[in-house]
Amino acid sequence: MAETSTPQIVMVVDDSQTVRNLMALILHRLGYDSVRVRSALEALHVLREFVPALIFLDITLPGMDGLDVCKIIKEHRYLRRVPVAMLSGSHHVFDRVMGRLAGAEEYITKPFEPETIRQCVAKYCGSGLYVREGLWQKHRR
Repeated sequence: MAETSTPQIVMVVDDSQTVRNLMALILHRLGYDSVRVRSALEALHVLREFVPALIFLDITLPGMDGLDVCKIIKEHRYLRRVPVAMLSGSHHVFDRVMGRLAGAEEYITKPFEPETIRQCVAKYCGSGLYVREGLWQKHRR
């Protein structure tokens, strides 16, 4: 039986068009719509309009870094409960700690596997995932 509910919206904030497009493809195949933005300021502007189910946020962004954006999100009355997964090319423990201190729930290093994104979405967006185009299987009980 096919899922009939409206997909949740996940925000992707990354200055790399390649990463934004890849994330959109992965999210689409998981049954999620995405809003993709390329800068911190654009993200903060868009977040005035809606509350996403999850935010994937690159640390290195033009204008303001993702750690500062995460802090702003976590201090905002309506956004503080939105899970944030930091995206970074750095594998250093220090950067992971800085992400946690900023309020991020997850830290994902680039390059990443689609399965890593799937697990993060499943963890924070609930078990209502449905899969498009047979990328992953979901067994219903």
